[in-house]
Amino acid sequence: MRVHLVLAAAALVTGAWAGLTGVELAVIALAVGLVLAAELANTAIEWLTDAVHPEPGPVAAAVKDAAAAAVLVAAAVAVCAGAFVLGARIGAPTAAVDRGLPLLAAAACLVALAAGAARVRR
Repeated sequence: MRVHLVLAAAALVTGAWAGLTGVELAVIALAVGLVLAAELANTAIEWLTDAVHPEPGPVAAAVKDAAAAAVLVAAAVAVCAGAFVLGARIGAPTAAVDRGLPLLAAAACLVALAAGAARVRR
């Protein structure tokens, strides 16, 4: 959670420094809020899982993995939103941001899906 808070502050300060409009800062703030909400939900789910299922087991592990995956997806969405909004302002090539990020995000999702499927089969 501390890492997310530091990165959130850095994103907002960078946005203000880059001269983002109010709407662009709002997009960054919403992305930050999404990640923090997912992190809080993940923590609550982990605590609840530990309370209900104190012994380690495959079901408890799967529940915790799914909650952690939600945080990962929220963080990936936030990074993409930040790159789309900040990319042009900090000098990144527009085509690289517009085409490269969605492809990178899709590839990361496919890798995560494959890793999750492989884990379930064990």
